[in-house]
Amino acid sequence: MTLPTRREGALPRPARQPPFDPKPGLLVEGKYRVESVIGQGGMGVVVAATHEGLDQRVAIKFLAPEAMRSAEAVERFLREAKVAAKVKSEHVARVSDVGRVEGGTPFIVMEHLAGTDLAGLVDRSGAMPIDEVCEIGLQACEALAEVHAAGIVHRDLKPSNLFITRRADGSPYLKLLDFGISKLTANDDESEDPALTRTAALMGSPSYMSPEQIKSTKEVDARTDVWSLGAVIYEALTGKRAFRGETVPQVCAMIASEEPAAPSSVRADVPAELERAVLACLVKKPEERGTLLQLARTLVRFAPERARASLERVEAVLGAQRSNLSLPVIAAKPAEVARTQESWGTDRGRKRRGGGAFVFLAVVALGVLGVGLYTGRITVKSLTQQVASATSAVASALPAPSNVPPLASVVAPLASVLQSAASAIAPVASAAASAAFAEEPDAGETDEGDDDEPTATPSASSGVVSVPWRPSTAPHPTQPRHAPVRPRHGKGGGNHKHH
Repeated sequence: MTLPTRREGALPRPARQPPFDPKPGLLVEGKYRVESVIGQGGMGVVVAATHEGLDQRVAIKFLAPEAMRSAEAVERFLREAKVAAKVKSEHVARVSDVGRVEGGTPFIVMEHLAGTDLAGLVDRSGAMPIDEVCEIGLQACEALAEVHAAGIVHRDLKPSNLFITRRADGSPYLKLLDFGISKLTANDDESEDPALTRTAALMGSPSYMSPEQIKSTKEVDARTDVWSLGAVIYEALTGKRAFRGETVPQVCAMIASEEPAAPSSVRADVPAELERAVLACLVKKPEERGTLLQLARTLVRFAPERARASLERVEAVLGAQRSNLSLPVIAAKPAEVARTQESWGTDRGRKRRGGGAFVFLAVVALGVLGVGLYTGRITVKSLTQQVASATSAVASALPAPSNVPPLASVVAPLASVLQSAASAIAPVASAAASAAFAEEPDAGETDEGDDDEPTATPSASSGVVSVPWRPSTAPHPTQPRHAPVRPRHGKGGGNHKHH
């Protein structure tokens, strides 16, 4: 059978679309000017470009032409941009734009990073310095804490997805990459996309996959990322993978059934505490595995002091997730409340004793002055002369203002008044002194007839609780008990009792 020719009416075959080639100088979306190719792999190519409107350098990732034949690969590529944009962390590579070129090839615009991934560092140097590994591990903990708080499980944590750049002071600065096979735990959208689950199972890296992820990629949670991070730190510390096999099935079988060798058996200077923390991440059962927070608190012990800020942010993120951003309520200590309530009586008695002593001293002073004037031992003339002498002595040292009258002229009429009232003050002073002693209660006694609790009056401005004071009627134990003066009724006069 012969096929019809074009002249005989056969339809022409559609022209094959040439593969997209991001050459230097190409303008993408009318604003991104391609400069050079940074890297290339089976799934795509990454180029350095400049946003011409902002004069900002960016990185653009294009899906490879071979991957364009797979709808699952295209979905995974676009998913990476959407998920990464949900996480606001300085240790997650920022995504700023997404789109398609004229031929339909999708692209993602990300921040431009200069450096290398952790896999390249280990390949070149083998085992890395312990303090640097711990600092990088802390930054990875910080990134994962924010990823998990956003309801995302990365599921593809490995050295090649941890990009290391350098700060101005030379310290490492980590960026987490590639959310293509991540899982959104909040929406659980994979139940409607089994093809994406198959992609995750095929594209995950077996050497860094947890036992539960090897068994079922769909059913994993955030604890699978803890396993993967433990495997990454193990390799950075020792220069060797925790599970090494010749084939993928062999590696998977080792992860499911065998324990990894202790890092100290490969590198002798690994601290025992750090070794325990790494091995705790590689426990088979997720419920018995170490947590991200426990790992971070161990790593900070062996990291530089500057890395402590990462631990504080990890604790803040995980704490906010547990408490739903609720503010702490600071309660008063029970011991302090109990002490305040029990000390109401003693505080009340202490205040009365201080006030009674002051009144007693004032009454005694007035009484002595009054009795002296009354008996003639103190005269107005002598008092005036003494005050005048003291005033002149002070005036010779300190010049007095001209508008202030002499102190003697003020004291003289006051003394005259006191002398005329001395006959009334003397007997009153004696009675007042006895009453002052009778008002003083003993520290070990309680007020009689004061069984009621004091009424607490809170102050709106200061929050201090004030307790009203009531005078005591109990006599002082060291003074004679005086019978109250009662009026006589009739001739009998009645009996008098001491209280």
